[in-house]
Amino acid sequence: MFALVQEFDDPDGEGLSEVVAYGLVLPGGEAATVGVTARGFGSWRSADSAAYRLHSDLVWLGETDR
Repeated sequence: MFALVQEFDDPDGEGLSEVVAYGLVLPGGEAATVGVTARGFGSWRSADSAAYRLHSDLVWLGETDR
């Protein structure tokens, strides 16, 4: 399982991070994501591809044997 995280500056100039989607890597290596605030489901070639296309950092959650 992974999260896609975007970083931005708040009005005070502090850096903040926000999870924009959670995802799973499927058996064939493809990835599926679901947005946190918007209704949406994504199907991607990989978790890295999802992060790239959504301008996000990829954060692996828990133990993984990628």
